[in-house]
Amino acid sequence: MLSLVPKKPNRYSLSEAIHADVSRCLYEAFSSKDGLLSNVDRWTQRKVTMENLAKIELALESDDPVEYCYQNLIREIDTEAETGIYLVRESSPVPSLRRLFDEPGISGELHRKVADIAPKLFADALAHSDDQLDLVWVTIRARYDRAHVDAQISRIIMGFLMDDAEIAQDMANAVRALMYSFHENATRRQCDLPLQLNERETRELVLMVSELEKRAGNYVERVGEISSRADT
Repeated sequence: MLSLVPKKPNRYSLSEAIHADVSRCLYEAFSSKDGLLSNVDRWTQRKVTMENLAKIELALESDDPVEYCYQNLIREIDTEAETGIYLVRESSPVPSLRRLFDEPGISGELHRKVADIAPKLFADALAHSDDQLDLVWVTIRARYDRAHVDAQISRIIMGFLMDDAEIAQDMANAVRALMYSFHENATRRQCDLPLQLNERETRELVLMVSELEKRAGNYVERVGEISSRADT
C-alpha cells in the first residue's frame, strides 16, 4: 500500500491554484458534448460545483491533506467503476477508459452484455426503455459522468498537494484497474456470465480492494461532510 507524505503548503496561494484548475475541469465537464453533465439543470451544476469546491477546503483543513484526497479518490473511483465497466472499450474517447482495456479482469466487452445484465441490475431503467435499452444507457452514462468528474477533481487536488500531477495520475490509474476489475468480476458472477478471473485471482483482488475500502473509511460520513460544507 502506498505511503503518502503530505505537504503543508502556503494555504492561500495553493488554494487559488487548485480552484483555478478545478473550475476549468468543471467548465469542461458542463460544456463537453461527449458527456451528459452538459445536459443537467443549473441547480445540479451548482450542486456538483459547490460539493467539489468544498472538497478543496476540507482537504486543506485536514491534518493529512493528501490522504484525505486519496480517500475521496478511492470512493469516487469505486462509484465510477460500477457503471464505467460498461463503457470500457479500445476505441473509447475517454483516456482513462481506453487505458483500462485489457487490464487483468477487464474485458472491454460488457457493453455487449447489457441486454443480459439490465434485468437484474437496471430493472427500473429497463422497464421504461425501448428495445434499444435507451434509458438503461442514459442511466449508466449519467452515473459514470458524475463519479468520473468527482474523481478527476480529487486527482487534480492531489496533484497540487503532492506537487506532482503525474504521480497523482498513476495512483488514480492503479485504483481504477483494481476497482474496474472488481466490479466486472462481481457483475459477471451476479449475472451468470463467463468469468475473467480464476478463484485465486479473485481472492487476491478482493483482498486488495478490501484494503483500499478500509483505508477510504466511511463513505456516507464523508459524503455528508462534503455536502454539509457545500451548503454553508
